Amino acid sequence: MKNKYAGFASAAALALFAVAGLTLATPAAAQVGRVAPPAVGTGDCDRACLEGFAEQFVKAVIAHDPKMLPLSKGVRYSENGFELPIPDGFFMNATGAEKYRMYVSDPQWGSIVFFSKMLENGAPVLVTTRLKVFARQITEIEVIVAQRRLPSSGGGAPTDVLGDTPRPEFTTTVPPEKRRSREELMNIVNTYFTGIEDNRGDQPPIFSSKCHRLEDGVPTSNVPLQPGREPSSQNYSCIEGIAKGYHRNDNRLRSRRILAVDLERQVVVAGVYFDHQNSAYIRSYQTNDGRTVVVRDTMPTTLGVHEAFTVDEEGISQVEAVFTSVPYGSRPYFSTGFRMDSEMAIKEGYVEWQ
Repeated sequence: MKNKYAGFASAAALALFAVAGLTLATPAAAQVGRVAPPAVGTGDCDRACLEGFAEQFVKAVIAHDPKMLPLSKGVRYSENGFELPIPDGFFMNATGAEKYRMYVSDPQWGSIVFFSKMLENGAPVLVTTRLKVFARQITEIEVIVAQRRLPSSGGGAPTDVLGDTPRPEFTTTVPPEKRRSREELMNIVNTYFTGIEDNRGDQPPIFSSKCHRLEDGVPTSNVPLQPGREPSSQNYSCIEGIAKGYHRNDNRLRSRRILAVDLERQVVVAGVYFDHQNSAYIRSYQTNDGRTVVVRDTMPTTLGVHEAFTVDEEGISQVEAVFTSVPYGSRPYFSTGFRMDSEMAIKEGYVEWQ
């Protein structure tokens, strides 16, 4: 099906990138103003190697035993944005792992980010983990642990949408001639954050017509509207929800870092912090089609997020996010990754990094 918003989205995104000194291009002629960071891996750890480290990590945290891992001297560990010693936090409280595992491997950067369904003291959680591997040793461990939510369908029994395996878009190898460059993938993903930040519907992300979004295991797009209910952002497609102006209270999407780019599968993982600093006085807002959205938060809040994106020939097609609440105004412990600017942070003079 042809995406009726595709031209609008692309034109707006191109205008935005022109202002920022960036350009978007087709895979055949990728020309990007922002220079990609240099390779930071040693090149001796391929996909299988990185995924092996990931599985070692899962086993080590369940055993609460860091000696099971090839940790470098001076290795650093953060959980939900804060430094912890090893082992501590989830490293001491993990009690099991389920089958679900979604890997985003980046051998060039020596980075892997993986999404897991696990148990913490018997309670179901979603865990995202970034491992930095250099010379076949783990130098950085960055973890987000979030409560696993199960959506109900029409008031029925909760449904585990994630199941045991990732959506195929996250695991399918894309033919080389159809792949976008690292730079282009990063820039397309950044249109997602720029489009949602203080959204008025005027800077729509570059979405695919196939786009579907999950947050903490719950669908937040394309959800069928139940009889007698008023629609919300989750009842629309990714494109329509943003075009209508939902998410106005996502005031700042800052401290944006690209953590891994899987070029073979055209998947990108980013870390970002969502600030809702205006929730205390933006009690409601109007969407572009005249609906009133009531803001439930009564105080400023911040969410720490790891978010994975697949990119197809149209744009962002699948989104999988793990969110957790952190103290308002928190900054990420790690600055590792390719940083991308927040317009609102710049406008407000907000310092995005420690």
